[in-house]
Amino acid sequence: MIDLHAHILPGVDDGATSIDVSIEMAKVAAERGTKVILATPHRKDVTESSSVQHITELVEHINGEMKSQNIDLSVVLGMENHLDLELPDEVTNGRALPMNGTRYILVEMPFFGCPNYAEDVLFRLQLNGLTPVLAHPERIEAFQRDPDLLVSLVERGMLSQVTAGSFVGYFGKEVRRFANTLLGHGLVHLIASDTHFPGGARSPNLRLGLDAVRAIVGPERAKAMVLDTPGAILGNLDVQVEPPTSPEKPRKWFQFWHR
Repeated sequence: MIDLHAHILPGVDDGATSIDVSIEMAKVAAERGTKVILATPHRKDVTESSSVQHITELVEHINGEMKSQNIDLSVVLGMENHLDLELPDEVTNGRALPMNGTRYILVEMPFFGCPNYAEDVLFRLQLNGLTPVLAHPERIEAFQRDPDLLVSLVERGMLSQVTAGSFVGYFGKEVRRFANTLLGHGLVHLIASDTHFPGGARSPNLRLGLDAVRAIVGPERAKAMVLDTPGAILGNLDVQVEPPTSPEKPRKWFQFWHR
């Protein structure tokens, strides 16, 4: 499996606190069948407290440690890029990173509210040749209130990445229900761990989420979400997806875990 959302770099954001924790996360991921992890530190944390050079060096260090301990896993570099007006320029300036240097970029919408510039910024990224991959839409209020917004963005060529733990209730029953709704309407293209810790609800174990998805859409579609599609992304290849359908708007919006 390939995991394209992980806070595995030590001491950068609210994920791994030390190299030892990073290695423990890597061990768990490898034992559960993950072969490649995309490190996605929050852009805000890298900009304010670190640097792109530093996180690049951390990836090299982690890969060296894993090799020395015979952990069958490799880490590549990306970033979880919060959506703001500066994002397209920050990509150009090299301070906002796409996924493994490809034309795909992980974008995090605000958890609450929806700024009036959101669609414009996403379109500017596309004009610059990038394909936004929308992180955990099942936990984003704007999509919970208006699923057709996500439908519209996917129809414009963007991709949707849902957190594995959402499918097994780690973020609550309402998030699980909404994740399943998105799945049933062709609005889930990737499953990722969004791991922050070696164990618990934010572990790098993709297997539980994969099993839950497999039970709903079957083994081939589930496999595509953790192998075929993320593999194409890391290879900078085109990703073809089925046209989505529009879910009914939810009767209420709900609270959920974030970050």
